Amino acid sequence: MNNLKKKTTRMKALMDFVEQSIKNLTTENFSTNFQISLDKIAEIHGIKKELAQKYGINNIAKYDPEMLIKAKLIEESYDNTIEKFRNELKKTESQLFNINKQKKITNYFR
Repeated sequence: MNNLKKKTTRMKALMDFVEQSIKNLTTENFSTNFQISLDKIAEIHGIKKELAQKYGINNIAKYDPEMLIKAKLIEESYDNTIEKFRNELKKTESQLFNINKQKKITNYFR
């Protein structure tokens, strides 16, 4: 049982780190922070898999239901962040397209 407590505490710490990392993502630090977050998520999945094999996923959920809620919130935060960056990329693409169109029009009138 002591092992379960240590592992769940480690998972919570990793989840907190990932949550903060995702919240603090910017275009400048995206590549490094996002990769670090993915590495931490992989570590969380490894711990979860190990605990699921040893104790069963239902027992882990009963032991610490807050952890499942936190995981869901992180997933939503991750999805929202990806959507935000996707929208920014689309906006930039649209601006580039309009700039190129204006450039062509200007060249046409010369």
